[in-house]
Amino acid sequence: MLSTIGAPRSGAPRLRRGRSKEVESEPVPDPLPVTRVTVIRPRPFESREAADAWLERVAGDREMSAALAAEAGRHLNRALHAHRTAAGDPHVADVDPARALAIRFGYGTGEEVADGRWRGARELAERERRSLLRRDYEALRPQERVAAVLGGRERVGPHEELILRARGDLDAGRHSTAALGLCTGLEALLAVPEGLPTEANEELRARLEDARREARAARDVVMAGGEADPEALERSLRAAEAAVRQRALK
Repeated sequence: MLSTIGAPRSGAPRLRRGRSKEVESEPVPDPLPVTRVTVIRPRPFESREAADAWLERVAGDREMSAALAAEAGRHLNRALHAHRTAAGDPHVADVDPARALAIRFGYGTGEEVADGRWRGARELAERERRSLLRRDYEALRPQERVAAVLGGRERVGPHEELILRARGDLDAGRHSTAALGLCTGLEALLAVPEGLPTEANEELRARLEDARREARAARDVVMAGGEADPEALERSLRAAEAAVRQRALK
């Protein structure tokens, strides 16, 4: 269930924009609407007490709350993926629950939750919400890398974007898309000069060759109309990410 908070009411008069106008050096920003997403699990509780007990477990169990947030993110990204492809709009991006303004878990009647309301709810603390962000690239000092790229001292290799997108596709459950992108990303990583780290050890090279073979096999399965093995894709992707991370740390 999607709703927009702070948006103009349907049918309300809208101001027509005339010519451009002069603005102050530090204009006051306009308030922006916020999209609220409610993911509903149609699983009834036996009683109000049982629902409260479940809510207490969610609030006190970090792994459980993280799993529920990830489940909600997968459902939302599935809808966004369908919209992105149906509308032909490549700029509709996936979302990450860790970057939400707030994450709440709750329960209510069907009518209540369909309207974004609840009988009982708990909001995840900001620290817990931010901890949901899993990134294997924390040590890469992204600000330094961005400065180096903008300053012309480094350039982003073609394999890096492909590997990042493969991670997003795999995490979102789009295994076929992940297989195709990862295979191309690994081929580029092993071919372009900025792919492998300068002092890549034999163990890393061997892992990457194994990863390329698994990625090629997954690609062939997809091209034949089959489903790629997500566990094999995860192994191959981790090897590719390790190579990108090792080179960035040099």
